[in-house]
Amino acid sequence: MDKLIGKVIAQSEPTFPYEGPFVPPTPPGPGPSPSTDKANVKLTTGSSTLQVGATTTCDINIESSERELKSYSIKISFDPNTLEVVDSVPSQTGTQVSFLDQFSVASNNTADNTTGAINLTASISGSAQTINRRIAQITFRAKRTGTSVVSVMKSQSSTLTDDGENVIGATTSVNYSVTGQTSTIPTTIPTTTTSPPSQLPQSGIFDSLAALASIFAGLLMLFTGIKTISEKRKPNDFDS
Repeated sequence: MDKLIGKVIAQSEPTFPYEGPFVPPTPPGPGPSPSTDKANVKLTTGSSTLQVGATTTCDINIESSERELKSYSIKISFDPNTLEVVDSVPSQTGTQVSFLDQFSVASNNTADNTTGAINLTASISGSAQTINRRIAQITFRAKRTGTSVVSVMKSQSSTLTDDGENVIGATTSVNYSVTGQTSTIPTTIPTTTTSPPSQLPQSGIFDSLAALASIFAGLLMLFTGIKTISEKRKPNDFDS
């Protein structure tokens, strides 16, 4: 056995100069495949049930895991008959959502309450980076009873890498339900001022009392007169 192994080893060792057939070198294998991680765009909300006139918030989140992004463009749809976007920057023209991504610069931030569309586009300041954070917040106000689906329009949205590859992954939506009118409690109680009457109210009792008082006064005057006459006549009777 040892002789056989030694013979095989001796035959496998090349001799120089090599006179055997040419064997081309094996080309190197492909490099590491690019990351398959996608950048997911998710919507989250605090309350999905609200009454007419009430407001709620909806957060826009990007989760790119370890995939570095250079820019993103997100389009969101909602039912404008049921909900409307509350303008986060009243001092500017148009309606905007609240942009919260401090590491990006927004180039488009618009909300259309007629068509029910929100467009948000931003670029990363500096080199590409991972994004795993909330980038914006929408404030909705309920207009009338009904339901509305707020969703990311994936076919019209993108999350771009430094080389321009769109790696948008999963997207989510939020369902809102709007019920009847909100009941409100006034913060102040209205007061009314009543002017005092110019004279005492008249009633049948008071009329009767007034008549009795008049009769009593008349009788008193009559009695006083009779007494006075009587006192004046007494001396005359005594003299006679």
